Amino acid sequence: MKVKETLAQTRIRRKSQICKVFEIKFDKSHLSKQKLNYLNMLFVEAKWIYNHQLASKDIFKYSDKIKTVEVLTVGKDLELRAVQYLSSQMKQGLVDRTKQNVINLAKKENGKGRLKFKSEVNSIPLKQYNNTYYIVNGNYVKLQGFKKNFRVIGLNQIRRDYEIANAILIKKNGNFYIKITCFQVKESKERTGNQVGLDFGIKDSVVDSNGRKFNFQFPESKKLKKWSKKFNKAKKESKNRYKQKLKLNKQYEKLNNRKKDAKNKFVAKLVKENDLICIQDEMIHQWHKSKMKGWGRKIQQGISGGIISELKKHSETLLIHRSFPSTQLCSNCGSLNKHSLDKRTYKCDCGYSMDRDIHSANNILVEGLRISKGLRNTMPVEKILDLGLQTKQSSMKQEALA
Repeated sequence: MKVKETLAQTRIRRKSQICKVFEIKFDKSHLSKQKLNYLNMLFVEAKWIYNHQLASKDIFKYSDKIKTVEVLTVGKDLELRAVQYLSSQMKQGLVDRTKQNVINLAKKENGKGRLKFKSEVNSIPLKQYNNTYYIVNGNYVKLQGFKKNFRVIGLNQIRRDYEIANAILIKKNGNFYIKITCFQVKESKERTGNQVGLDFGIKDSVVDSNGRKFNFQFPESKKLKKWSKKFNKAKKESKNRYKQKLKLNKQYEKLNNRKKDAKNKFVAKLVKENDLICIQDEMIHQWHKSKMKGWGRKIQQGISGGIISELKKHSETLLIHRSFPSTQLCSNCGSLNKHSLDKRTYKCDCGYSMDRDIHSANNILVEGLRISKGLRNTMPVEKILDLGLQTKQSSMKQEALA
């Protein structure tokens, strides 16, 4: 009864909180051979338990108190091995996660899918704070079943008013991380009275209705290209290929971290400064597939898709349907004018002229304000449908010529 009451209170408390996850890195310079061996063996034993559970007759009756498992050796012989490093709650978390994965897969695939055996398991759930894992002196983490503390980097991100919950221990590209889930009381945002429309493109990644242009391009570094060539030349299934793959993955991780950092900072600033953010539901993946010269590379090196997906999560964002002719519609007289992609200035017969991308961003903002106020669109439906057909035919011709 006490457990039920505690869970009920937690559910009520969570409604007034927001969830944040912080990635904390283990300081590898302070890892002794004993600590390094312990961390590596945790993931080895996690793989044993996962595969042993899948091989069992009934996955849902598999006991998390198991102390020995059968492991398939290189010679494909079964060998009995003891589980010495994983704590009781770590084993419980692994077993419960596999059961939940089976349930989720059955729902997704209508009961037809199945889990596969793994050569690596790179994450271990840590179910309970101050039981499965502990935070010590603001710079160290202690794991259940190991006496010594681990020095980590990044705990200063977690403020004192955060409520710490469960975590996940992760092994990634030879490094170890712990992702800690925290809950914070929702803070009321101050109203600024600002609204902005955003237009996403190829030449300029993002253009806003205030006339500001942002370019986010993250090309591959020379080091990444170097390791990529070495990896492709290495003999398959060799130790050298595995080493090159590890180095290559580290370079890709650095590149992805730079992209995430730029995306998060840009979105956070937008949300903080504006009460309404209007964007069009662009099909970025279709731009990537386009045969237009240089499009695919620019989209791959940019973060436009990530910005759109991140903005969709915020209540300040208003999504405009992709069929809205933001580039073609004249904001002065309301007429529709087709412009090819090489023309960077929008011109109308009424005398109106403006930078193509800024013009589009302004139209997106006006349409967003119209939708937010519940006003009716004055443009005839026939015109919108006709323009959509003409634009589609024009783009098909351009791709065919390319």
